[in-house]
Amino acid sequence: MTRIGIIIGSTRPGRNGAAVAQWVYEVAKQRTANEFELVDYKLPHLDEVYPPARQGPTELDK
Repeated sequence: MTRIGIIIGSTRPGRNGAAVAQWVYEVAKQRTANEFELVDYKLPHLDEVYPPARQGPTELDK
């Protein structure tokens, strides 16, 4: 049996990746030929609210 990891890829506060990954996991686990697992890497040093390239909020964030 093949094991497949569903990776939650965002570490930012307020992220939506966990909800999306949970949905993918629920759909995927209906397949019986493979085994699925949620993988959530906790990387506290990458928890900026805004991407570094933006250097803070913009008009779109208001």
